[in-house]
Amino acid sequence: MKRTFKTNKMESMIDNFLNQKKISDGIFNVKINKAWKNSVGNKIYKHTKSIYFKNGNLFIQVDNPILKQEIVYSKGAIIKLLNKEIKQEIIEKIILK
Repeated sequence: MKRTFKTNKMESMIDNFLNQKKISDGIFNVKINKAWKNSVGNKIYKHTKSIYFKNGNLFIQVDNPILKQEIVYSKGAIIKLLNKEIKQEIIEKIILK
């Protein structure tokens, strides 16, 4: 018997790999984390304990109540900055814990 190999372009194989649900979610959360750091700066980023995205909502946990209040007052501006940073209009709401 002779073996037959189907060849695929490396680009399509990588795209298929990255588009798997769990991997794409993980990569997107890394993008969100980087966008958060770039958008709010190191002062707030240092006090951010967790950040994750789910169903259009960005969940953020901050350990400093004063910074938490600052985020509450500027939610709209932060959402615009984050959406611009990740080049998608996907974040609709910020929820603070």
